[in-house]
Amino acid sequence: MIRKLNVQNFALIDDLEMTFEEGLTALTGETGAGKSIILESLHLLFGKRSDAQMIRYGEDRAIVKGLFDIPLEVADFYGYPKTIDIERQIDAQGRHQIRINQEVVTLSKLRELTKMFASIHGQDETMLLLDKKSYLQYIDQVDEEKINELHQKYMLLRSDYLAKKKAFDTLKNKKQESVERSDFLSFQIKELESYNLEKNEKETLLFEINKLENYDKTMAQLQLAYQLLSGQTFDLDALYESSKHLKQLISIDITYEEMQQRLESSYYEIDDVKSKIFDLIESLDFDQEAFNQMQERSFELQKIEQKYQKSIDELIDYLEDIKDELLRNTNYDQYVIESKKKVQDAFDKTYNQAIKLTQYRKKLAKGLSEQLLLELKELDLDKASFDVLFECPSKDEAQFLETGIEQVEFMISLNEGEPVKPLAKVASGGERARFMFALKSIYAKANHLSLLILDEIDIGISGKTAAKVAFKMTELSKDMQLIVISHLPQVAAKANYHYGISKHKEKERMVTRIHLLSMEERISNIAMMLSDEKLSHYAIGQAKILLGLE
Repeated sequence: MIRKLNVQNFALIDDLEMTFEEGLTALTGETGAGKSIILESLHLLFGKRSDAQMIRYGEDRAIVKGLFDIPLEVADFYGYPKTIDIERQIDAQGRHQIRINQEVVTLSKLRELTKMFASIHGQDETMLLLDKKSYLQYIDQVDEEKINELHQKYMLLRSDYLAKKKAFDTLKNKKQESVERSDFLSFQIKELESYNLEKNEKETLLFEINKLENYDKTMAQLQLAYQLLSGQTFDLDALYESSKHLKQLISIDITYEEMQQRLESSYYEIDDVKSKIFDLIESLDFDQEAFNQMQERSFELQKIEQKYQKSIDELIDYLEDIKDELLRNTNYDQYVIESKKKVQDAFDKTYNQAIKLTQYRKKLAKGLSEQLLLELKELDLDKASFDVLFECPSKDEAQFLETGIEQVEFMISLNEGEPVKPLAKVASGGERARFMFALKSIYAKANHLSLLILDEIDIGISGKTAAKVAFKMTELSKDMQLIVISHLPQVAAKANYHYGISKHKEKERMVTRIHLLSMEERISNIAMMLSDEKLSHYAIGQAKILLGLE
């Protein structure tokens, strides 16, 4: 329930604070006094999107705060204390900030939290009863948790079906294009296969060509190196003999050991290099025919790279890809058949889940109908008959909408002996108002809400029916805090707390004021609601009777 509301610089409100108690609270005032502004500020606390145009003229920021007592299970679920403070700030640039107990939160989290303990009804919501597209939401509200589970599965399957159907349609449209593409791919495959491409072939080829191009230089350098190692100017045997002499000195001084080992190693290393150079000289050969073939192959590889603008390695991968694509195109009809089968499988799964959703909605609708009739009887519609008509297409004609495959119609008879007809066509404004009040009552009780706010849900109601509506509100307020904006004197009289909303001119500006009425003020206020223009003695007497004072 809400304990306190504070509004600053919002529309015609400069600074307003009001407290709320348990039970039924009525807010009354003349048209244009600011009742809708109070409701709009409450809407912000329940997650409605902010509008910078609602900031009071001349100010750069509007602030709405609410102090709430929330159910213990909700508090435990979110890790909040039982009393929370919700604050909304809006600036002239359209930026908004939401805080719960001083912690910044998102709009979605605010909506998620408040929905668990409160509901707010706006005037325009009753008009939704004229549009049967809105009816499913009232059925779904009876058991939102189960409906959300079924609906989520349906939406996932629907998404998969739509994706497969789109792929299938694309596949069919591209059939002619694929025939032309196949001819082109066949040509490319034939051309690339004729080259017998191998990974890293070009790099290996260039390496071998470079070696042959430098044959003379390589031979000359190897021969010079060998001559130097074998000539009289370099005595390899002397190097070995020197090593032996130093070895004799190790027993005298260990420092000679390192030099001796280095000389000995050098001898064996140089001798090995000399042998290898000789082997290379003996084996080195220049094959003119092989050299010519390598150059021709290298030229061919360069040409094919330039044509396709791909490297040899990339061309090898590309060849595999176009082979696969050609295979798909060659077996195009088979691909279409398989794709169609996937679409049908996805359709069947989606349809089956949609039927489960419809069947559960029918179950909820039956229970909702029974509850509605009980509620309507208490709202002076005791002769009413009601049923929910489900319009479900056959499987062949089913269309997967976001809500499901069915459409529903609320069928109602408001007079004894009359057949049921669509609600939107036969219900008057007052009858629609009572129907919406019944729906809201059922929803609030089914979800164990602790706060329900109703904005002129009693519009179009008068006489003894108004008294029954007021009594019903009184009964409902025993289970939850009920705040109503009303034009009915019967409702205002039944309220535990009655606030008057008025508009005044202060300092050349219009401002909205609200205050808790005393008993004398309530008599006067209700009497004015009963009067045409001037306060009459009869109206005052009637007000006292409604308040139980006479």
